[in-house]
Amino acid sequence: MKLTLNHTQRLNLHALLGAQRADVGSIRAIWAVQDKICLGSDEEKALELKREMAAGKERLVWNADLSLPARAFDLTNAEVARIKLAVEAWDGYGATTDRLWLEPLVDALFRAEPNGQESL
Repeated sequence: MKLTLNHTQRLNLHALLGAQRADVGSIRAIWAVQDKICLGSDEEKALELKREMAAGKERLVWNADLSLPARAFDLTNAEVARIKLAVEAWDGYGATTDRLWLEPLVDALFRAEPNGQESL
């Protein structure tokens, strides 16, 4: 599946995947997806991305006035399934605050086929 993600989706999805609890094999698979979608150092500089510690956890902040063009990523069925699982399992979404980045992602991941089946 080709999935087009903007920088906000990439950063949030990276964090969401990183919050998953799993066995070592699954963690390695999650890292592979994270490595595929992560921002490069040039992209981080372009967004003025900074890492902060808050309550013992790393938090990323960036200049909201800056943006990057969306990028397309070719994902395997297994990678898409891992992302879907992370999106479905997370219970920390805000109905308003996360809608801008989450709704297009959910639409792409869970797009229904004409016969009622979800497509990858």
